[in-house]
Order: sequence, then structure tokens, then C-alpha cells
Amino acid sequence: MLTIEGARRAVGIAIAAITAFFLIYTYFGPIFPGFLKHAPYSFGEIINIQYLQLEGVWGIPTGAMATYIIIFIIFAGILVQTGMLSVFMDLAMKLFGKTTGGPAKVAVAASTLVGSISGSAAANALLTGQISIPLMKRMGYKPVFAGAVEASVSSGGQFMPPIMGASAFIIAMFLGIPYLDVCIAAAVPALLWFLSFFMIVHFEAKRLGLRTMSKEEVAALPWSSILKRLYLVIPMILLVYILVCGYTAILAGFYGVVSLFALSFIMKETRFNVSSLTAGLRRGIEMTLPVTTACACASIIVGCIMQSGLGYTLSASLIRISGGQLFLLLPMVLMASLILGVGMTTVGAYVVVAVLVAPAMVALGMLPLAAHLFAFYFAIISAVTPPVATAAYAASGIAGTSPWSTGLTAFRLCIPALCIPFVFATQPALLLVGNPLSILITVATTAMGIICLDSAISGYLLRNSKMYERLMLVPAAIALLFPTGVINLIGLGLLAFVILLQKWSR
Repeated sequence: MLTIEGARRAVGIAIAAITAFFLIYTYFGPIFPGFLKHAPYSFGEIINIQYLQLEGVWGIPTGAMATYIIIFIIFAGILVQTGMLSVFMDLAMKLFGKTTGGPAKVAVAASTLVGSISGSAAANALLTGQISIPLMKRMGYKPVFAGAVEASVSSGGQFMPPIMGASAFIIAMFLGIPYLDVCIAAAVPALLWFLSFFMIVHFEAKRLGLRTMSKEEVAALPWSSILKRLYLVIPMILLVYILVCGYTAILAGFYGVVSLFALSFIMKETRFNVSSLTAGLRRGIEMTLPVTTACACASIIVGCIMQSGLGYTLSASLIRISGGQLFLLLPMVLMASLILGVGMTTVGAYVVVAVLVAPAMVALGMLPLAAHLFAFYFAIISAVTPPVATAAYAASGIAGTSPWSTGLTAFRLCIPALCIPFVFATQPALLLVGNPLSILITVATTAMGIICLDSAISGYLLRNSKMYERLMLVPAAIALLFPTGVINLIGLGLLAFVILLQKWSR
């Protein structure tokens, strides 16, 4: 009960209510209808599983939190204290500020980088949105669009290696594989997410004819100021290097913290003293509270699912409903992920979905890692889907817009990125599994398909698109994302035809 109350205070009522429901379901299972019905368990038997064994509150999510995640979140807290967020923002402004849609591209780049570290979509939106959203509004983007872009990319940043918002460790522990394998598999889908939003803000800026940042605004951030602070990136590079060398994630996190502390003394502005080090450690521990309580509640839910047998019965029911067809099962998993993720943290949403429906996807032929990444991907998206879109709520507060309209716009912008999991579910080459040629072709066709959808949603390609051109781009995108080479060529032909139409009319 204390664990559930802690989650209510640190995360919100949603995860506390869902955890309480599963406990009630485990006790009162015999009175539930249909396939939800299960054998009765006494109060003592539930306590035995939940507290005295390693299947309940001390399960895999809590173990991952205590073993791996906490050191990386402490690393993130100290990194934020050094001012690394401002380095990310300044570097993004310098690289993309003068390009079309520069301010929005700054938001995409900075939020993607920060999102990997923070592990919370709402926290990420609040951290980077304070700079990016007013900048986008000043450059001509509508407030709703600015808030939606920030909310969306803040959510997707959790899929970006190397830290992946802490959930990568739980995936690795569930599957019994090295943490580095999860990061490698997630790299290309994460970059495609980045590409999708990069293009959608580019098309939007072109369509509206928005101005770029002036030379004076960009010149106010000299390279010398940015480069002399880039040494703060060294701990992150060292962390990745240690992982690539085959050492444990715990050791990598430890040396990341130690090197960050040592390198902070290079400049007076970043040099730690007792006060700033304490503040960084405090920030890190405060960042662990939502993740810790979410992991503990997720462990309780997993214990209930295992004890009641719900995971097996639900997976069997989904396979039966889908008729054993993976392409029918995946949309049902998508809906389950969005519903179960309402108001929950990414970690909690991922664990619930993975335990309930990942076995069904694996049973129909998906790679276990692809199935878990599929569940993780849509647990992330749940942060921007109304009615409880936590990242959209955070961004709308800064943008001064309605949370509902911001959430709906964010979800619309996410539609091209929603296709990525369906690709790697059927084409493991997107997870870098297979021969180099198939990987190259899959990545290229997926990227072109996503750009087609971005163009169709934005209404711009080489110029403002006619409605029939936008309608042609949708089947072109679907064909390019399809796992068959011949159909890919049809999609490529449709895209080429639309490009020729627009070039001719110009």
C-alpha cells in the first residue's frame, strides 16, 4: 500500500489505480466473466507472491531500477547541473538556426538528445520547451504547432540510445541479452523518428513561408563558446565506449559519473563545489522517484499477471481473434498500448504491455527484441495521446494553448513515426538484423515512406500540394513501407510522379 501511495504522489493517480485494480482482480478473479476468470487466491497467497518472492514488487523492473537505471539517472542529474542542456540547445541553434524552419529543427535536435537522458517526456518538454517553444512562436509557428512539436519530440527522445530513458535496461533484463544489443537495435528507428519530425517541421515552414533565424541571432552564439564547453560530452562518449568494449552497464554508468565530476573542474563555470554537487545529486535522486515507484508498481502488476495467468489467456485470446495473422494482431497491440499507457510513465506502460501482449507477437513469428521494442515504442507515444497526454500538458502550459488541441496536433504529427514499429515488426533489417544489402534497402525505403507521409500531412513537397497529390503520397508511403520489393518500386514510381508533377507546374 505504501508503494502504491508513493507512485500516486510521484507519478499520478493512473498507475496507482491500475496497480490497485490488478491486485483486486487477483483476489476476486473467480467472479470475473469469460476468459478473465481464474482460480481463487487467498490474501496470504497474494502476499507470498508479491512480497516474499521475486515475482512481485521485487521483480525484474525493480531489479533493473536498483541495479542499472539509478546510476544512469544520477549521471543525468549531475549532467544537467553542469549546464549540458544549454550546450545541446546552443549547438542545435548553431547547426540548424539559419535553415528553413530552424527554430523547430532546434527543438527536434535538442529534445531528442535531452530525451535520451531525462527518461521523462513531460520533464523533457519542460526543460527544452522553455527555450524552443517561445523561439518557434517568435519565428511564426502557431502556438499549438510549437507545443505539439515539443511534446512529440520530447516523447520520442526516450527511444534514442545510449540511455533510452532507462527502459532499455528493463528490456535487456526481460530478454536476458546485453544492454548494448538493445541500443544497437533501437538506433535506426530512433534516427528515423528524428528524420520524420525534422522533415515535418521543414515542410511546415516552407508551406507557411516562415523566416529563419537572422545572422545576428546565430552569430550571438559563437563557435568558440560552444566548442569550449563540448568537453562535457566526453563522459557520454566514454559511457558508450565502455559499453561497446563489452563491459557492464553498471561499470559504464559509474565511470560516466566519475569522469563527469573530474571534467567539471576544467572550467570555473562548470566546476563542482559542495553546494552544486549536492544539488546535482539531489536532482538525480528526484528524477529517480517517478521511475522507481513506476517500476515497483509495474513489478506488482507483473506479479498479478503471472499469478492470475492473465498474460497467457490474453495472449491466447489475441492470437485467436487475429486468426494467427500478425498484421491483424499488431493494430490490436497498438490500441492496447495507447489505452494501457494513459497517464502512466513510459516504464510502467511498457512493462504492462510487454507482459500482456509481447508473448502473442513472439508466438506469431516476431523476434523477441522486435516485440518488446514494439511495445516500448507505443508506450512512448501514449505520452501525447489524449485524453491524458502528459507531455502535451507540459508543452501546452509553456505555449499557452489548450492541452487537448496540443495533444491532438502532436498525435497527428506522430502518424508518420507510428509506421516505424510496423516496419521493424515485419522487417527485422530495420533493427540491423540481416545482411548489409537488405538493411540498406529497408532503411532507404522506410525513410522515403516516412518522408512521403510527412509531406502528405503537411501539404507541401516542392510546393504547396494539391489534394490529389497528397492523396497519391499516402499509397506511395504505404508501398515504400511494405516488405515486398516489387511493391516498393510502385511506391517509388508514385513518389517520382508527384515530384515530376510539382516540378513541371513550377
